[in-house]
Amino acid sequence: MAEVTITEDPVHSVSLLDGISNLSTGLGTSKDKAMSNQWTHSGRNTDHVGLSVRYREDWISQKVCKIIPQDMTREWRSFKDEEAQEADESFDVDLLFKLAYQWARLYGTSFIVLDIDDKRTPEKPVNWSNLKEGCLKSMHVVDRTRIVATGDIDYEPMSITYGMPSTYQFVGMTTPIHKDRLIRFEGTELPIYERMRNLWYSDSVLIPLMDLIDNFHTTAHAASQMVQEANIDVIKVEGLSNILQNSKGTAAMIQRFSEWKTIKSVFGVSILDGTEEYDQKNMQLSGVKDLLWEYLRMVSASVGIPATRFLCASPDGLNATGQSDQVNYVDLLIGLQNEVFKPRLRVVDKLLSAHYGIDLEKFKYEFNCIFPESSGEKAKRLDVLADSLTKLTLAGVLSTESALEEAKSAGLVHISATLGTLPKTTGDGK
Repeated sequence: MAEVTITEDPVHSVSLLDGISNLSTGLGTSKDKAMSNQWTHSGRNTDHVGLSVRYREDWISQKVCKIIPQDMTREWRSFKDEEAQEADESFDVDLLFKLAYQWARLYGTSFIVLDIDDKRTPEKPVNWSNLKEGCLKSMHVVDRTRIVATGDIDYEPMSITYGMPSTYQFVGMTTPIHKDRLIRFEGTELPIYERMRNLWYSDSVLIPLMDLIDNFHTTAHAASQMVQEANIDVIKVEGLSNILQNSKGTAAMIQRFSEWKTIKSVFGVSILDGTEEYDQKNMQLSGVKDLLWEYLRMVSASVGIPATRFLCASPDGLNATGQSDQVNYVDLLIGLQNEVFKPRLRVVDKLLSAHYGIDLEKFKYEFNCIFPESSGEKAKRLDVLADSLTKLTLAGVLSTESALEEAKSAGLVHISATLGTLPKTTGDGK
């Protein structure tokens, strides 16, 4: 909020902040407790060991990092040319991109290291005009904990790599590696100044979720303790304070009720003295389940993954199918494929083209359907299509030949027998 100074009365000028305030309740003034809230840099992204522990020990953190990269690469891409398809599969490009994006989401940044034979040393830019067959020796994924930024930073405002390091270096090695020989993946991207504070890395996607995830586990552990204490036996003993005044009385009391607990567990009966009273307190656990699920749903919503996918849960609401959530999720994945994968795949395809001596034009591709329809869904769709084509043919809107061509293109083979018995129509559909 911008500071405003009211100077109608120069003697008693008042300094206020833009925004709503209420002097009676203290809202928006120094009396407002919320006025002391502030966001500070936690430095959590520098603790890569803590991030690793979360990934190894926490199933929620694992899912946050793994599900989206897994779904983005589950059906991968198809080339029109068979040679290009085989070239992509020979280097397991889908697996490389899945792991690279997965570790980028965990640590903030990761790299695909390109071992290129272009007759230049690693600290030099790639000589793209001197790439021969067999030039790509290997590609492998390295997370940001094994690579550090070195050398100059590109501060040329018109450069496409503005604000990025020009060279990197493996931990424990002195040989610089030029940025051309690395394909960099980001987690949560940061402005240039914050990236500089962050040792030129992006942020882990887990950082904004840590408190929420911790609250879930705290609640889950507390609930488990409550379950253990759900039924508590209460026994009133006459003169208990006098009995516990000496060690012998205390020991006798402990032994007496230890044996009582054993008898109760083994024989299912409770044997008490005539002066003792037995009662049992039951703890109410209603609402705990709803609270746990709310935490999980908030995590699911915060990363854009439907609960039906993230938690393998049934859709909420009356007559809910989860179809709209699935559509929104697929749109998110398609957007990430275009934004994250496509620019980086251009580099990979250029290298594969040179490595195998295949024309780069043959590397035109399309991403496959992320969630292909099931056999039941396909059968239902084909039945609807068969019914529609039959009605259109009988109405004279389509010729038999046109309907058969449409059926063949849709993979609807059995329709030929149905349409074959229909009278042929003229070319104008009559």
